[in-house]
Amino acid sequence: MEDLPFRIPTTPAPAPAPTPPDPNQKRRVALASGLSLLWTIFALLAQFSGALDAFEEPFLDWRQALNSYPNQPSPQLALIAIDNIPAEKPWPWSRLDYSLVLRSLIDYAPQSVVFEMNLNDRDTNYTSFDDTFSHIVERANTVVFAATVMTATDSAPPPSKLGSIPYRGDTRLVSRFSSAIWPLTTFAGDSPVGANNLESEAGLRMRRLPLVFMLDQKMIPSLVLQAVTQFLGADLSSSEVQVGRAIFLRRKDGKLLRTVPIDDEGRMRIRYHYGAITSWQAGFDNILVYDDQIQHGIPADHNLHDLAKRQVWIGRTDPGQRERFTTAVGQLSRVEVQLQAERTILNQDYVRPLPPMILAALYLLIGIGGAAALIRLGPFHAGALLVVLSAFWFESSVLAFQLYNVILPLPSFAMLIFGTYAVGLLASYWDLEPETDPRQLPLDL
Repeated sequence: MEDLPFRIPTTPAPAPAPTPPDPNQKRRVALASGLSLLWTIFALLAQFSGALDAFEEPFLDWRQALNSYPNQPSPQLALIAIDNIPAEKPWPWSRLDYSLVLRSLIDYAPQSVVFEMNLNDRDTNYTSFDDTFSHIVERANTVVFAATVMTATDSAPPPSKLGSIPYRGDTRLVSRFSSAIWPLTTFAGDSPVGANNLESEAGLRMRRLPLVFMLDQKMIPSLVLQAVTQFLGADLSSSEVQVGRAIFLRRKDGKLLRTVPIDDEGRMRIRYHYGAITSWQAGFDNILVYDDQIQHGIPADHNLHDLAKRQVWIGRTDPGQRERFTTAVGQLSRVEVQLQAERTILNQDYVRPLPPMILAALYLLIGIGGAAALIRLGPFHAGALLVVLSAFWFESSVLAFQLYNVILPLPSFAMLIFGTYAVGLLASYWDLEPETDPRQLPLDL
């Protein structure tokens, strides 16, 4: 032990040589930026052309299904629901039933009444009370009736005095019809009429509602648009439809009341909300009871005086109704879908895409910046940065829709992120060294 040295000499390992900087980094950044620019333009074209709409729709349905910000029931609308069709009283019903209910509503001064169902039966079982119904319709403020437009040529032609809306633009994609099931003139008279056609997607999925139709070379309103027109006091002859852009509802004096965005087919996307559509709703069978209770000073479950200045819709919601539409907030009946659409217009609660110029600027910034960051930071750090950016975009898409109804696209953004990372990797491994010509090699002497 005494012979051992006090300290064992060691030779430190040489430090690893620093990685020399890539002499072609600037060229790689330029290459990555150029490739990313091309990919970003491709992603924008896919977004604006509608090629990714089939992927975007489920995400939009999911955002509408979120109940983080529930909407308050409409104080402007009311629903009298035909929620029960008894076996001893099969559908359709006599006009006597509608006469009695409409007569009960008159004393409470609703702004207008909208019948969602077709009242075109000519059978004596239904028409025997048409005169009574006609007198009550004349006494009411405004009654809006529903028609159904059809392509069959053997159906009844449209009325000779068919009202229409002035329009501009290409109408090739707007639904065209040649005939209609129109309410009988014995009681409809000069009352406003709108088409109650609802054009659903596969599986009765209802995302958009048509607001206008082409009938007999004229553009006519849907029942929803006609109801909105009557409630706001607009005049259809003074209004205008710009196909692919919007419907401009104006009064007779030209004052603009609403600008309703529509697509090339004349459809508006419905902004669905959970919860009750209206703050006043009652069953059809109970209206006469409530009226009788109020007339005798008995407190009623539903105060009919609350209907003053409201627009009252009457339609079927019973479980036996054949058409139950699939929406972002569950199964809805025809009248409930149309009430959601009218509330969208009255509240100006439209679903809006991000303006194209803003979206293009954001995509270009993210695409080019992300590819350049991958060259400078490396694949790992740049990938982490893109993941954080994707999470921020996803959260922003939820908040922007819930707060402002603005759509931040998700499929095209995912396409942009993956493409940006791919072209960045491609540029980082691209061989930028020029090939050496063997004829120019120096000779060993």
